[in-house]
Amino acid sequence: MDTRSAGKKIAQYWDKRASSFDKDHDTEDLNAWKTELSRLLGFDRSKNVLDIGTGSGFIANMTSALGFPSLGVDISTGMMENGVRHAETQGVGTFYMKVPEVELPFMDASIDNIVNCRLIWTMIASDDMVSEWLRVLRPGGQVLCFNRLDPVNGLKKADGKRFDYGDEEVSNALDIDQATTAELIDLFERNGYEGVHVEHLPGLTLPGFDYEDWYVLVARKPYTARHRAELG
Repeated sequence: MDTRSAGKKIAQYWDKRASSFDKDHDTEDLNAWKTELSRLLGFDRSKNVLDIGTGSGFIANMTSALGFPSLGVDISTGMMENGVRHAETQGVGTFYMKVPEVELPFMDASIDNIVNCRLIWTMIASDDMVSEWLRVLRPGGQVLCFNRLDPVNGLKKADGKRFDYGDEEVSNALDIDQATTAELIDLFERNGYEGVHVEHLPGLTLPGFDYEDWYVLVARKPYTARHRAELG
């Protein structure tokens, strides 16, 4: 199945799930999230944030509230309708845009930070996607992939079961949904990123919820020789 066909079916699935999925974030400690986002994104609030697979805007609206120019993009309009609604309720100026499955409608080296939350397990054509992210990142820019992971097994499920999109071809198109942590790191390294590592983020979920801990995969776009010279 080609990425466009798979992406269309995935978008339709999340359009239908938009209402129920929106409630999933009620388990999260937003103050703890904002503290971690501030640490990871740094103090320069002029740097922009692109939230890919933004869904209901969970990350994008927080980074906007923190003062970063923020844009949330997704293939599901239904999911982003929740993000727009939350942005209005929270009084933040997050922008939202529907984008294709892989290609991003942005200029080369125009984005400072790419973030995503619970996206990597449902990626298709993952090498093409992370390569496209590298294209739009500025030298020195970073990718932050938030996901509930096992520190060794990564996304790999102990029972080996794959997510059921109700379409076997679509499920088979998810090429890293069973990737170990080492395989996730390799995905970014072989596509030109440096400093790729995974950090444990305990305490982001409110007490009383029996979920796996959050982790973030961090990857950075290398500086060019010219940029390195300018930086001294």
